[in-house]
Amino acid sequence: MHLESMTISYGQSVREIFVRPNTSDTEVVGQIFVDKAFDISRLKRVGELKAFLSKARQSRKRPLIIDAGANIGLTSIYLAAQCQDALIVAIEPEPSNFALLFNNVHGLQVLPIPCALAATPHQAIVVDTGEGFWAFQTKEAGPTDDSQYTVDCITVNEIFAEHEEEAFPFIVKIDIEGGEKELFKKNIEWIRKTPIIIVELHDWMLPRQKVALPFLKAIADLDRDFVHFGENIFSIANNLDELLPRL
Repeated sequence: MHLESMTISYGQSVREIFVRPNTSDTEVVGQIFVDKAFDISRLKRVGELKAFLSKARQSRKRPLIIDAGANIGLTSIYLAAQCQDALIVAIEPEPSNFALLFNNVHGLQVLPIPCALAATPHQAIVVDTGEGFWAFQTKEAGPTDDSQYTVDCITVNEIFAEHEEEAFPFIVKIDIEGGEKELFKKNIEWIRKTPIIIVELHDWMLPRQKVALPFLKAIADLDRDFVHFGENIFSIANNLDELLPRL
């Protein structure tokens, strides 16, 4: 497929990226770099969050950010500019998206992983919904599914454990096209460890399937703020001092 080079400016940074023209890729550029969908500075608690980072860095660890549903890497690029010492784990299961993600984040502190995010480790298949490159879904693979189209699933708990010696949890961003229904049903210990969770819920896309319900149940009794910007919900812990890594 034909690729087009674009130069984007964001904050003090300028970067060349590659997109597929006349596809959802260009709309993603607008969402992230024009609408600033993931701009943490818009939050009224930004000063408190910066203070948390300053204290947490005294542990000699760096922030850990998970970008689940990373698509072609633009959210990872934007978050890397906002938190320049962070390790960003970018998860994208669809092969053509992942190839662009890999190229677009080259040279940044971004670890691209060709997996899907789930509540448990298992095999999944990627489903093309026909709604563009930003709308691929995953479902658990069955015994009759062709293995060449399967991807591994990874959990947030696994990622946190893998990097706990070098990094502390800071942001988990989730845009997995309805996969949040499965993700928040179990093994959600990671929520209490995460200062900021950013999630797009997809009841609007999958009516009557209750895909948002597990997320709402998972956070309902926790001491967290609930802030809505555009398509995304920002869930912010109110006990940030308790989440500081041990010195």
